[in-house]
Amino acid sequence: MSHTKEPIHLAELLRPHTGKWVTLSQDEKTILGVGDTIDSALEQAREKGEFNPILIKSPDSSAAAFFS
Repeated sequence: MSHTKEPIHLAELLRPHTGKWVTLSQDEKTILGVGDTIDSALEQAREKGEFNPILIKSPDSSAAAFFS
């Protein structure tokens, strides 16, 4: 029996935050923080009670293919 996860399509979540650091909930469905720095995005997640968020850098606008 295979236990593969369904792929998460982050483009819709990340589109408004191009070039920013983004923290996500563990289920990868909720943005917990957005900032120009890692510390800023992590602090917002901590303020929401998440101390182990997923951290990702959203591609900048030059990576338009990512959002297609």
